[in-house]
Amino acid sequence: MDGTHAAASPLLSIGDLARRTGLPVRTIRYWSETGVVPEATRSAGGHRLYDAAGVARLELVATLRELGLSHAEVHRVLNRESTVAEVAAIHVRALDAQIATLRLRRAVLSAVAAGDREEPGHMDRLNRLARMSAQERQQTIDDFAAEACAGLEAEPQLRDRLRERLRGGGHRLPDAPTQDQLDAWLELSELMQDQEFRRLARRAVERSSEPDRHRFFSQNLDRTVGAAMREGVEPDSARAAAVVDELLDRPGPDRRRAVRDRLRAQLDAGPDVRLERYRHLLAVMQGRQPPSTRSALYAWLADAIDAGAAGAGPRSDG
Repeated sequence: MDGTHAAASPLLSIGDLARRTGLPVRTIRYWSETGVVPEATRSAGGHRLYDAAGVARLELVATLRELGLSHAEVHRVLNRESTVAEVAAIHVRALDAQIATLRLRRAVLSAVAAGDREEPGHMDRLNRLARMSAQERQQTIDDFAAEACAGLEAEPQLRDRLRERLRGGGHRLPDAPTQDQLDAWLELSELMQDQEFRRLARRAVERSSEPDRHRFFSQNLDRTVGAAMREGVEPDSARAAAVVDELLDRPGPDRRRAVRDRLRAQLDAGPDVRLERYRHLLAVMQGRQPPSTRSALYAWLADAIDAGAAGAGPRSDG
């Protein structure tokens, strides 16, 4: 039965195949000469003839090429050295990388279109950042983390934890970033490559490695004071006194005064706007609400401590 069917199947010339598949004759000849689409026989005049199996194989080749597989990959699939699924997975990863690059380039063009900085140096930096591969972007993060933590005088576990926090996903571009996240990544990348900012980050990391009480204060400042500010709690309210107690773990008056004096000194010195901007950009990258600025947090907390020290009665419940 199979032989009868095979005998009934018409043999096609290269020209017939070209008309049937829409592929150029030279393309069919190439795949035939490389053995990917073997001929069934030859005509009396020596021309190649192809049967139904050859047609099916050629159509598969055409489909694989349309999907972006290279000649070598098509050979591996048809020779069963690789499966279509394996090759497709490789191409998915490659396309993801290309899509991420295109998104970054779009962000660069958007930043140029929306901004008023047309000096060549600025545009060159943006273009260089947009052309970074995923590996190069990660290397920027790793270098930043390594320099911020190098030689840190802290217990190894804490040092490793700080380094991993800096290298973590919060600094990476999300797989499907919004335009705001793309813009934040471009600005954050410039910051992380700036040597002066790296020195500032180093000092911030050193403060993070201070004794647990100071680290707890820094890490919980926005969670307590920031949350109260966003809720509209006044510094001289009963709620504010409770917030101070939670943050400072109910310290004595001497501790409160010391904290107040340190906050006032830092406010007088002026906040570093780049560190504030860094925290803001990280929040955008992570898709969360940016924290309140340290200067605003410090001012509210210092006022709340002053109100408690003065014995001011609460004027509202916050």
